[in-house]
Amino acid sequence: MNVYRYIGGKIRQGSDKSSRNDRMGAVSTTIGFVSVALSIAVIIIAICVVLGFRKEIRSKTSAFMGSVALVAPGQPPMNDRYPFTDSISFLGRLDSIPGVAYHQRTAYCAGLLKTSDNIFGVHFKGVDSLYNFSFFQENLTGGAVPQYSGRISSDIMLAQRLARQMGCDVGDQITAYFIDDEVKVRKFTVRGMFDAQLENLDNALVICDIRQVQRLNGWEIDEISAIEIMLDDKTDIDTGHNRVSELVYEESLEEDPALLTTSVKQQFPNLFDWLSLLDFNVVAILLLMIVVAGFNMISSLLIILFRNISSIGLLKAMGMTSSGVSKVFRHIALNIVGKGLVAGTALAVALCAVQKWFKVITLDPENYFVKYVPIEFNVWYILLANVLSLVLIMLILSLTSRFVAGVSPDKTMRAA
Repeated sequence: MNVYRYIGGKIRQGSDKSSRNDRMGAVSTTIGFVSVALSIAVIIIAICVVLGFRKEIRSKTSAFMGSVALVAPGQPPMNDRYPFTDSISFLGRLDSIPGVAYHQRTAYCAGLLKTSDNIFGVHFKGVDSLYNFSFFQENLTGGAVPQYSGRISSDIMLAQRLARQMGCDVGDQITAYFIDDEVKVRKFTVRGMFDAQLENLDNALVICDIRQVQRLNGWEIDEISAIEIMLDDKTDIDTGHNRVSELVYEESLEEDPALLTTSVKQQFPNLFDWLSLLDFNVVAILLLMIVVAGFNMISSLLIILFRNISSIGLLKAMGMTSSGVSKVFRHIALNIVGKGLVAGTALAVALCAVQKWFKVITLDPENYFVKYVPIEFNVWYILLANVLSLVLIMLILSLTSRFVAGVSPDKTMRAA
């Protein structure tokens, strides 16, 4: 049996009994417990919210451009000037890279959509029958996802906000103008509308048949703008980018087109910088909450120490060292902190679960890119937050050892 834990348990039981007459002990314990519980709850909620934002922003941006893209040197994925052929020797090995889910061809061209009142500049993104439409299917608000197998299709899919600005709906025909050496005019049919809450992309991207884009650009059937590579959710974007770059560098042959890699983080630096700022805020919240909980626990523990000053003197008189007495009261503090961490974690998980499933708290998608506060659970981060909080709070509580060291047995025994 651990003697320090046993004595601490007896002191705690004595405090609980005496609290019927002296409420100070019960109040101090409650303050410490509530402070720790609320602090860890705030920390876990902040972590789950930031992880949720990270997942949502990553999934949205990757769905538009791919997590990683193979592009012509010096060109963005939306390149409509310098195509390359998709006859690449290592193309079949892309999907074997750890973390890569799949890859797909895309081609772009710039165009104008004209209504009776306005002109809208957009990029037409050409995709083929093998393109993964799962993201657009999930965010579909009207119509259906176009089918691009068989004959060349004139069906397009555009953002709901762009459709509203143009005053068109599913099934309507719209006229597009493509200006190069000559003006080309094409009519398209709106087959579907999506809402991804990424305003800059929503209002500037139209999904169409890749063969339409290749014709408009004067390209051959095997010429494209980019190859989008999608990573699975568990793979870090930078890690996946480095792996793809290594394959391109090591496996490229002389007859392969010159290609470089770019990541979605490089294409949307403002969004990912914003996420990095959120990470900094979480760290600040974590440290602030731990400091608040730690000093509230010091206050609670000092009250317990004052109320048991005679017990400290008795233990010292019986030969226990100051460090031994400190261990006794650290066990008392550990009991309060442990219960607070468990209660706070349970509260945070419950609140996050309610938000995740019922979406109680909504947001303005024009400012936050999502309609509601996103939540993402990560058991390891939650456990890490608990362990880190426990360690730091207990380190802060070690300051009370100075008080214990200053207690004189003869004075406390005479006072008792």
